[in-house]
Amino acid sequence: MQRQLLALLMVSGLAAAPSPGAAEPVPTQSPAAETSASHSRLYVTGAVGMNGPTARTGTGDTGSFTEFSDPGFSTEIGFGYNFKPLRAELTYALDASRLQGYNLDSGKYYAYNRGGDTRKNSAFASLYWDLFPNKRFTPYIGAGLGLSSLSVGQFSEPGYNYSAHTDLLFGYQAKAGLSYGIDPKSKVFIEAVYRGTNGFKTNDGYNDWRNSSFSSWGGQLGVRVSL
Repeated sequence: MQRQLLALLMVSGLAAAPSPGAAEPVPTQSPAAETSASHSRLYVTGAVGMNGPTARTGTGDTGSFTEFSDPGFSTEIGFGYNFKPLRAELTYALDASRLQGYNLDSGKYYAYNRGGDTRKNSAFASLYWDLFPNKRFTPYIGAGLGLSSLSVGQFSEPGYNYSAHTDLLFGYQAKAGLSYGIDPKSKVFIEAVYRGTNGFKTNDGYNDWRNSSFSSWGGQLGVRVSL
């Protein structure tokens, strides 16, 4: 009887002892998943490119003319805020070119032979829409409004010297582009740009003229970096 009781106690002890194979796993900490909130929605942006001014029409008491400009360069810098899928930007843009010549009503072309350097300095508030904001590649469209300071240096053609002029004008721009995410904070982009102004008046030292919009088509390469 004592042997049977001793054997029963030994079996009960073994059954109560923890088994190595049944031990619970020790919980371990895993790094938190990265979310969009871990990056600032505020970003800086910059771009460089080319612009090609469109032909402009000038009219006055002595008739009318169509003026042309050579292509030039453009640049744009600023900062923005990403609302996904919308983005808002405040930027400064420069479009530089040079006057080329003009046609009279008769169709005869006259080339400028000196000067005519043109600078259009603009400040824009723009809104953009990223079509696929969570994809690495995303096309986008946007538009902006602002002010443009148009400055044209002195210029001449054989026998005539024309005065410089500067105007503060209403400005606007429209864009369509494609961006590519290099990493979670940085994107590069390529875009087509149209920029224009309202009409304006000038005096070239001889006559008063009413001019159509000083506008241009162009393209830019740039980068956006989250802060």
